Amino acid sequence: MILAPSFIAIGFTRAGIPAVTGHGDIMNPEAWIDVNNDIPPKQFSNVPNNVNFPQNGDGRYWFQVNAFTTDPNGPIHFIGDPKAFIDSGVLQWTIVQASDDGSSLVLSYSTDGTTYTDTTIAPQLQLGSLQNGDIIVPLAPGGVPVTQFYVKVTTTGGTPDATKKKWQVTCAITRNVTEGLQWDAPNPFNPINYNGVITDNVVPTDTLANLRSRIMVRLGFANQAANPPPGMAALVNDFLISAQRYLYKRYLQLHTKRKFRWKVNPGQRFYSLQDSDQDTLWTNDIGQPQLNPTLDIAKRIEWAGIQDSRNVWYPIIQGIPPQLYTMITKPWRPARYEIRNCIEVYPAPDQTYFLWMSAHFGLMPFAIDADKTTIDSELVFLFALANAKAHYGQPDANNIAAEADAYRKELIASTHQTAHYIPGTIAVPPAVRPTLIQFDNNLTSG
Repeated sequence: MILAPSFIAIGFTRAGIPAVTGHGDIMNPEAWIDVNNDIPPKQFSNVPNNVNFPQNGDGRYWFQVNAFTTDPNGPIHFIGDPKAFIDSGVLQWTIVQASDDGSSLVLSYSTDGTTYTDTTIAPQLQLGSLQNGDIIVPLAPGGVPVTQFYVKVTTTGGTPDATKKKWQVTCAITRNVTEGLQWDAPNPFNPINYNGVITDNVVPTDTLANLRSRIMVRLGFANQAANPPPGMAALVNDFLISAQRYLYKRYLQLHTKRKFRWKVNPGQRFYSLQDSDQDTLWTNDIGQPQLNPTLDIAKRIEWAGIQDSRNVWYPIIQGIPPQLYTMITKPWRPARYEIRNCIEVYPAPDQTYFLWMSAHFGLMPFAIDADKTTIDSELVFLFALANAKAHYGQPDANNIAAEADAYRKELIASTHQTAHYIPGTIAVPPAVRPTLIQFDNNLTSG
């Protein structure tokens, strides 16, 4: 294990002058130093010349190792402002070249300068294609900031041989404390990689019990909210359940998009809507798996296609004209699909494929007190409250209905993001001539 000299740990620069704190956050390359006292570390600018990246570095740190060669610049060490040690950091790694010496690649970090946490990011006999991942680093476990932060790359196993290729891996050090970047994981055939971890709770949700209590308070039954009169809990529940069902069916823009996948087997044409290859990322607030979401055929399907074993994606067409069944005994890559009481693909597959649909999932259970809304809880509350006030003949029912409608319009408008259009406000950019990009600096003629 190679460690920085002891004076580095207390923040000295190359000239031996104590470094003042304030080099910036953990993402600032000037806040890192290598074992040779270089600021920023040599790994910041040692970009491999066979990769099309800026040769002066692009904000990431590049490591090249194999079973024969270790990194001559050793671990990189944070010397910036100690106040940056809050929450978590993330090591986002990308492998751009695999070694052929049989070694495994290990990315490690240390928060005390001595003990390292090792993660094998590439096993032996690794594919040589571009691969990505991330490692969450707790910088303040239990609320107590760590004292130091080291990062290094090493190998294990393999046969030392100076003629073998080196692993080439780059590491970005960021503060995406809530992310697990599964969408960018190495395996293109894993359905998890196309729906991602739900990192942010962008849709406020609430339980049926809480929303019922709020409605009872607004209706004037505050003293009975915890113990409703006979039949009233069922009535208010029905207002809430009905409001969510109506809003979900009426509006597409309420954050219910998802990609669904089915493994398509040779010779099999029919597939259940409920049996898509959903993943375990769909969890409740305490991390327990919930019911897998099911594609709702009553809402728009935005894209459908086939992924083959080479990771080539093809769109497929909706609708199977019956005259095509004349050729039903001719298996091939599916080109059409149709949804009735199940999904049918045509023609019958000649090999294993994956069927993908970008569509909307149905409502999650919302019947008992602990169940939460699937869509925005405040919108469900306002619509249910307006209906309840109208039911009881309260004079402000129309005011609440107008408030609910305005809230709904704002939610829908916000989903347009940069695709919104106001006449006369979009400037057409000038045409730009295409530029040839050199992908490999080592290409030679002959």
